[in-house]
Amino acid sequence: MSDNILEKDDLVQDFVDSTRDVLNTMTGLDVMFRKKEVLDGNDSNLDITACQDITGVLGFSGGRKGSILVTFSEKIAVSAVGGMLGVEFDEIDADVRDGIGELVNMIAGGAKTRLQDKGVDFELSIPNTVMGHNHKITAPASITRTRMTFQTQHGSFFVEVYLKKTE
Repeated sequence: MSDNILEKDDLVQDFVDSTRDVLNTMTGLDVMFRKKEVLDGNDSNLDITACQDITGVLGFSGGRKGSILVTFSEKIAVSAVGGMLGVEFDEIDADVRDGIGELVNMIAGGAKTRLQDKGVDFELSIPNTVMGHNHKITAPASITRTRMTFQTQHGSFFVEVYLKKTE
C-alpha cells in the first residue's frame, strides 16, 4: 500500500482546481478536467511516465515530500505560454521553457495554498523543465502517483503528483 496522501485523503481536487484556475486565468486556454488515475509504480509498466514534448517538474519537501509533473504537447505549451505573455510562439524556445516552469510553479503554489487550509504543509523547490518528443521520466517502483488528465481546445495534457508525509 502506498503512502501517497492523495490516495488516503481526497486532496486531489486541490490540484485539479489549481490547474484549472491557473491555466484558465493566466493562459486563456479553456481547461476541463477529464479523469484521475492511480499509477502504481510496483507495476513494471507504470514506473515510467511517458510524456509529451515538454514537462515542468517541481519537488516538494518539508512536512510532505514528493513531486509534481505537468506535461504538455508543443501545441499546448506554445499556446499556453503565448497566452500568458501575450506573444505568439511557433515552437518551444527559451521563453516557452521558462513559461512552463512558471506554470508548474503557479499550479503547485495554488495547490499548496489550498492544502495548507487543510493542515497539509510543504515547501516548493525550484521548477525545472524536461524536453524532447515522447520523453520519459522514471519514478522509483515504490511510488504510487496520481495522474489527472485535462482537455483543452488544443488537445490533452496531464498533471502527475506524488505527495507523502515526511517520516
